[in-house]
Amino acid sequence: SELRRKYNVETENRKIEPVIGEFDDPYNQRQGVKTIDINNGGNTVVYGNAESGKETLLSTMIYDLISTHTTDEINLYILDFGTEALKIYRDAPQVGDVVFVTETEKITRFFAMLQRIIKERKEKLTDYNGDYNLYLKTAKEPMPVVTVILNNYDSFAEIYQDKYEDIILALTRDGAKCGVVFVFSVTLYNSLRYRLTQNFKQKVALQMNDENDYYNVFEKVKKKRPSHLFGRGLIDEDGEVYEFQTAKICEA
Repeated sequence: SELRRKYNVETENRKIEPVIGEFDDPYNQRQGVKTIDINNGGNTVVYGNAESGKETLLSTMIYDLISTHTTDEINLYILDFGTEALKIYRDAPQVGDVVFVTETEKITRFFAMLQRIIKERKEKLTDYNGDYNLYLKTAKEPMPVVTVILNNYDSFAEIYQDKYEDIILALTRDGAKCGVVFVFSVTLYNSLRYRLTQNFKQKVALQMNDENDYYNVFEKVKKKRPSHLFGRGLIDEDGEVYEFQTAKICEA
């Protein structure tokens, strides 16, 4: 909330860009607020080791979304395969459910539901040239952005990759065109197979164990590395790589 005040961040109708932190551009002696473009930016992947602050970043993102948008604008589904700390958001009206790694039946039903949502939306959008944003501008009936947060993809892949890999590949490829967006957090760069990473346009790299992984994530990273601070990472802003600090939603 302090960052929103500092940078006078206004919430625009149907523009879903949660604040996740503040970036630093020392070359031009400026700082800026870092947001994630949910509407138009496509899927997002957050890389970082176990102590880097991935859950804090996801928590900040979810908190900002439910603080600034109604259920007509956004529906969240959270698959928390980490510490299960994200269950604090379960009662928020924008949150459909929070699912844990052991709930195999719920996970099966969840992916079936997502496939159904995308199929129904594709049919509905044929009258709007298949353009989700055109639908939002002209249709009277709301079609909220469905945002799927998958915390700790590594754990998910370990247990379910063989069963759901092709489904996730299809969902992450087709979803954004009809307002179904994915945000994954991953510990190891190679946990996300190459074909799948192609479906994630927006990337965030917190502290990583292998120095070479920064080269894999960002083309123009050169020698930039995040400081060894909790929640510190690198982001791509307008084609340049900057260091940024994750915001927290409250004091610890």
